[in-house]
Amino acid sequence: MKSSKFNVALAKEALAARSQTAQGWLRGTAPGRTVQRVLSGLVDIELVDRSMTLAAQSFTSVLPVVIAASTIGSHDNFTKGFFDQFGVDMDAVDFSPDSLSIDDPSFAAFGIVGLLMVILSGTSFARVLGRLYGRVWHVPTLRLASWWRWVAVLPSVAASAALVGGTRILRDLAYVGGPLALAAQFAVWMGLWTLVPHLLTERRLSARVLWSTGAITAVGLTALRLVGNVALPRIVASAETKFGDLGLVFTAIGWMFVACGIIVGATVVTKALALDEGPIGRFLRGPAEELPGSSPVVESKTPVGTS
Repeated sequence: MKSSKFNVALAKEALAARSQTAQGWLRGTAPGRTVQRVLSGLVDIELVDRSMTLAAQSFTSVLPVVIAASTIGSHDNFTKGFFDQFGVDMDAVDFSPDSLSIDDPSFAAFGIVGLLMVILSGTSFARVLGRLYGRVWHVPTLRLASWWRWVAVLPSVAASAALVGGTRILRDLAYVGGPLALAAQFAVWMGLWTLVPHLLTERRLSARVLWSTGAITAVGLTALRLVGNVALPRIVASAETKFGDLGLVFTAIGWMFVACGIIVGATVVTKALALDEGPIGRFLRGPAEELPGSSPVVESKTPVGTS
């Protein structure tokens, strides 16, 4: 299904949704119907369960990639940038990647066996994401022949999280530091969450849908980052006081759950907007070209619930 076929399928789905009989106050207006589609989509996709699954997979898949990068390449700034997302100050943690040398047996074991396990287990994170996009957009999931796309997602997510953490240095600039750091974070997240669905759907989604998904996800994650700048230091300090180093783990998993909820929710919101009856929906659906052997898709102008 190329992007033209995807546009046609989306237009047909929007037409089908519009032809449904209006029931209830929420479906009485076009914006209300879009809100209803968002709520229904979140229930249908099982937001809490899918977000928790993604959070657990990111903790067991993305985190080992960061550890591998810091251990094998001694990229200390990479690690600090990643953990800065969760309010964890790595300067206060009694561990240094330099404590492991290349000649250390534990390093060799991790470098050969551990890295292989990271790659193999890490694809589970990408597969969960792929099933999410497949279910929301009604496109096939990746075939085994496209395994490299699963692998490519993992370092992309890890590197982007580290880059966002690294933007904290921009905050030291006078006057423009704060807005510039937020703009940089938004750009990184938008680029990442435009790329990821592009990879995991084998280019089946249209460019407008991809960029919109990236932008909505970036807005949510940047807002979460703003909240985190204020709340995370206090949460981490409280968790560490009560539970020690285990409190850092609890905080990281909890924050990953919220971030993954934004990623899932942004995909559902984009789909709901793509089925919208107004100019936003028409823009996201794009031109619905006629398929070979079929009639053109023409959207009805008749309001829902009227004849």
